[in-house]
Amino acid sequence: MSKKSEFKPEPIPSSLYDEEYFADVEGYQVFQMSQGTTASRRLQVALQLGEICPGDRVLDVGCGRGEVLIQAALRGAIAFGIDYSAASADIAHRTTAAQKMAMTTKVSQANSKALPFASAAFDHVFLLDIVEHLHPWELEETLAEVRRVLQPEGQCVIHTMPNLWYYRFGYPIYRFLQRLRGEQLPADPRHRFRYHAAMHVNEQDVLSLKANLRGAGFKARVWATNVQPYAQEHGQLGAVVDWLCRVYPFKWILCNDLFAIASPMDERL
Repeated sequence: MSKKSEFKPEPIPSSLYDEEYFADVEGYQVFQMSQGTTASRRLQVALQLGEICPGDRVLDVGCGRGEVLIQAALRGAIAFGIDYSAASADIAHRTTAAQKMAMTTKVSQANSKALPFASAAFDHVFLLDIVEHLHPWELEETLAEVRRVLQPEGQCVIHTMPNLWYYRFGYPIYRFLQRLRGEQLPADPRHRFRYHAAMHVNEQDVLSLKANLRGAGFKARVWATNVQPYAQEHGQLGAVVDWLCRVYPFKWILCNDLFAIASPMDERL
């Protein structure tokens, strides 16, 4: 084991992920209106990638408010959610109870580095917006656990944000264009958001995420995209950027959402 992997910084305290946090992060307005029966655009994309079928067993690691559990249950699956935040587990439990899904959803407070499930228990595992909150050693242990609980033919869907290449190369361009329009943005994009500077300890790019997954024994497809098109906020100029986001290499630096679909490698290979 390398010296780098031997150093283990302390995890982010679970108490920081309180009810106020879950009322501030992406998708809350949709959640508040629908109580999980409608998913935000980000979750819709992840669920489409998951291709959940009736009877499947689904695990959402870092289940947040519980929207994925509701959506999986609506698709006929048995859905389990874990989160190491007591506030999250409580919110997700209330959400599923309100939708009368106690028979098809289960929520518990647990650690992603020691999943309380049998090996090969799940057809699908979702890791949505948790990677960036885990120190490298935590991500390594979490991915090992995900691989353990997945069926050999199972699938893990991952979303993480930001894309480090966007922060390093795309954001300075965006900041310059916004300055021309009279809007001053901070030099560090993390300072635009309430929690990012304190809680994002392991931001990724396409290559680093793929390397992490391969190192954990997954074969994976990883790509950059934008869940919300630029044109929604920036009109004609945004439409031009959206077009560039479909072209390599601009796609790698202008898109800020990273998605991955990963499956366990055959140990015999």
